[in-house]
Amino acid sequence: MKSPCYDHDLAVIGGDMRQVYLVEMFVQSGKQVCHHALCQATDKGHCIDTLSEVCSAAPYIICPIPFGKNGNVLQSAPQQALRIDQILDHLSPGQAFFAGCIPGDFRKEAEEKGVRVYDLMEDTQLALFNTLATAEGAVCEAIKRSPVNLHHSSCAVLGYGKCGSTLTAYLKGMFCHVYAVSDQADERAKAALIADQAGDLEAFGECASAFDFVFNTIPSLVVDTRTLGKMKRSVTIVDIASAPGGIDHAAAEELGLSSVLCPGLPGKYAPSSSAGAIKEVIDRILKE
Repeated sequence: MKSPCYDHDLAVIGGDMRQVYLVEMFVQSGKQVCHHALCQATDKGHCIDTLSEVCSAAPYIICPIPFGKNGNVLQSAPQQALRIDQILDHLSPGQAFFAGCIPGDFRKEAEEKGVRVYDLMEDTQLALFNTLATAEGAVCEAIKRSPVNLHHSSCAVLGYGKCGSTLTAYLKGMFCHVYAVSDQADERAKAALIADQAGDLEAFGECASAFDFVFNTIPSLVVDTRTLGKMKRSVTIVDIASAPGGIDHAAAEELGLSSVLCPGLPGKYAPSSSAGAIKEVIDRILKE
């Protein structure tokens, strides 16, 4: 794998605990790995102090999932905050770049420089695995924040895409009564096969008072003050959509409701398993 002009096989930059485990896994598999701005120190691989050096040390550059927001690389070590354009500046023709949810303008400019760009979240296998870790994390957040059991509770899951469908299956496996919500007729039809009931957002708003738990996966505002005002004071709301989420959390706080926005759950609750899945995808791409 290693090119004669590089000192290392792979460079890992920024990220949460998934990146730390990824470094350790690649080292264990025999790769020469360097890293920069990890969220936690590791004795595996070679820590490089500057971004310019780490980007010139390996032909394959691995950044976080998701890669960034508002021009900043997400989840990098606070004392080593990185900007997306800084990484772009240091990439060279012939290198390969891996990350998740890569902005279109970054991809375009990198490819114009002769860099091969791979968005890991475009891999179906990894995207589906990611929903497992996300669902487990959402369940953990709900359990630790609520005074009632999930068992036999009434739950609403907003959105029935990859994350919503996996979360619905998890909750049904825990003997919850699940109401799946989607404004798309085909998603409601699929949801009706698993959930106890399925309806659209308008119907959910009318029966919002019925639920002990509300899980949101829709990445746009779908639960406003009016709907929140109908909910039980004891409700637990877990928002796992991309920031800023689909819940008006400021309004929920004013109403005294328990609500939380939980991005990056795979990195928080299953970083080792998630890193293993990421490594499998990267290994497969490199072999191809």
